[in-house]
Amino acid sequence: MEFLLKVDTERIAPPTGKKVAIIGGGPAGLSAAIELFRSGHGVHVYEKMPEPGGLLLFGMPEYRINKEKVRETIRKLKDLGIIFYTNKNVGKDIPLSEIIRDYDAVLIATGAWENNRLCIPGENLGGIHYALDFIIKYHLMKLGYTDTSLPKLYGHVAVIGGGLTAVDACHIAQQNKVDSVSLIYRRGKVHAPAGRKIIENLEASGVKVLEYTQPIEFLGELGRVKTIKAVKTKFVGDRESSRLGIVEDSEHLIPADNVLIAVGLRPSIPNNGSSFNLEIREDGRTNFENVFVAGDALLGPSYVGFALRSGKKTAELINAYLSKK
Repeated sequence: MEFLLKVDTERIAPPTGKKVAIIGGGPAGLSAAIELFRSGHGVHVYEKMPEPGGLLLFGMPEYRINKEKVRETIRKLKDLGIIFYTNKNVGKDIPLSEIIRDYDAVLIATGAWENNRLCIPGENLGGIHYALDFIIKYHLMKLGYTDTSLPKLYGHVAVIGGGLTAVDACHIAQQNKVDSVSLIYRRGKVHAPAGRKIIENLEASGVKVLEYTQPIEFLGELGRVKTIKAVKTKFVGDRESSRLGIVEDSEHLIPADNVLIAVGLRPSIPNNGSSFNLEIREDGRTNFENVFVAGDALLGPSYVGFALRSGKKTAELINAYLSKK
């Protein structure tokens, strides 16, 4: 996948004297940074990772994104004058209220990095990991950040989920030369968010795909997972009101020395304490007139193209706000 954001330096407006903080250096944040810089504003990007790029660098495999193109884009933005602060987790290292106070406008583009839990017994056993966290650590190591420790995968690895994060986790497990990799999904291949063709390609590579299978408990020995207790599922009801139900007497066991859970992600909004109430509206505005939200932080997990467009669209809202201020 090609990723190169182009900036026409001849169309950069004169300086406005306004400063905008962008929290998050992923696709939405980078897209917004370009638009706001072209409009003449000073742009400062705060990124919690060691370098900007977000999930483009730390969450996606090389076969889906050209990471050197991402880095090339960021180098160009730095050369133009956009300022990046890395290893700065707004909400932890810096209070969000401080950023809001110090800038004319703030864009929250922190993506969707929060893992959904299965909420079944045994989920805290050793050997069970949330897939996105594991993938991020994997890419940190591949990009040279060797202070990151990656849990070792071995034996029978089970990946739970049907999206692209689950697919990427399966590929990483295969690269670890484990005994077997199983993809467990509670619906059928045709319903998988990753797409039927991608799931079938995964199956052709040697991954055992267990459709219509739902884990209900993790069983362990000496504090580590050893087995997944699961049931079979099926759609019940008529076509218009069908829902997923459990097949009677379908309980069975699946061996698992390691489990990677990929059952969805939630937006990652900076936490500023219980006294700070940020209300996000559908169009990207918030209850603070100078604070806006874009990308997966607004939309929930989506594709890169949606995040890029959301960043550009919200930058237009910010420009309109700053022009009236």
